[in-house]
Amino acid sequence: MPASYTGPERRRIARLSARTIRQAVASDGPNGTTDIVDPAIGAELDHIRRRGEERYEREAQAAFGLLDRAENAVAQAKANLRAADSKSKPAARKALADAKAAQRKADRAARKY
Repeated sequence: MPASYTGPERRRIARLSARTIRQAVASDGPNGTTDIVDPAIGAELDHIRRRGEERYEREAQAAFGLLDRAENAVAQAKANLRAADSKSKPAARKALADAKAAQRKADRAARKY
């Protein structure tokens, strides 16, 4: 599952992964019976990954919610344009253009997920 990590989390993952590799190299070898890799490192890596996955899910839900609201705003702006009289049509057209611009931004944000 994809995840969204902060900078410190990425650095911590790199340090923990390097430590795991060093410990694995120091063990008896691929066919050895002694595995001296600290299980706490694996548990911390799992915790960081789980936090990153949860953050990714929250960000994705927020992006898709923003897209839904932007699509509703475009539909409302179109309805307002159709219902507008000749004096208020320019303002309604501008509101529609602004709503479409916001929808494009929201669509670009949602495409990342």
